[in-house]
Amino acid sequence: GALWMCIVLNPHCKLEQKSSWLKQLKKWNSVDVCPLEDGNHGNELPNLTNALPQGANANQENVEQCKSLEYQHLPAHKFLEEGESYLTLAVEVALIGLGQQRIMPDGLYAQEKVCRNEEQLISKLQEIELDDTLVKIFRKQAVFLLEAGPYSGLGEVIHRDSVPMHTFAKYLFTCLLPHDAELAYKSALRAMRLLVLESMAPLGDTTRPHHIASVVPNRYPRWFTLSHIESQQCELASTMLTAAKGDVQRLETVLESIQKNIHSSSHIFKLAQDAFKIATLMDSLPDITLLKVSLELGLQTVPTAAISLLSSNPALHKL
Repeated sequence: GALWMCIVLNPHCKLEQKSSWLKQLKKWNSVDVCPLEDGNHGNELPNLTNALPQGANANQENVEQCKSLEYQHLPAHKFLEEGESYLTLAVEVALIGLGQQRIMPDGLYAQEKVCRNEEQLISKLQEIELDDTLVKIFRKQAVFLLEAGPYSGLGEVIHRDSVPMHTFAKYLFTCLLPHDAELAYKSALRAMRLLVLESMAPLGDTTRPHHIASVVPNRYPRWFTLSHIESQQCELASTMLTAAKGDVQRLETVLESIQKNIHSSSHIFKLAQDAFKIATLMDSLPDITLLKVSLELGLQTVPTAAISLLSSNPALHKL
């Protein structure tokens, strides 16, 4: 059933191909033991079976086991239809899997497995050199994920316990940035949210754009990997700050996203330091907007951190 679902989700399959595969799947379903993989059935069925979930809770635990999609062993340059190869199909399946909304599973091991599998799949994708065809796939999937409904982790509305998209969005951002900066930022900014912390924000002065009090991970013990998740959120924000240097409007947008979505004072202070380093990297005049971002972020953390930032960075005194 899972294999048939995987096949019918492919929008490029022809009706006769689906009929042939359905006949074969019904034949396999009639035997007690799963048959060995055999590529000589006369069907163009690539080795996608290892990408399927193994059990009822697999979708929650391991990005649909997409990390096991061994696309490097497929005949990558064998074209199926115009502009299509096993490689392009495998990359598209990987992007679909990474972008799916899924609920954070229970237990430390399962949550670590979610992070590990996502990172392993992204690591495989990073080995591929993007050509025009693959860039088109990235753009198509990014648009789809932003506009899709509840199945997308980058959709407009997600469940509070949905696994965050920070790691995937950082990869997507770096791939799209040279080709479609607007789409890259839109995807990354959408992924910055961390609803599980917003739902448990501490009571207090809600008039400020950011609560100084940091949400302690053990206040939500089900999320054992929360500290890692917040670190990935910080890395995504830092990546956007770096890319936005010299662009006042984008820097302001990224700053607003940081203020809204990051709840850890230590991570905000780190971003303040990152912004200062980025602003003063070159021998030329520093980026004034980035320096202002650095100062504003520093002032939002605990007072001692702001004093430390000001004392160690004389350039900020002019602001």
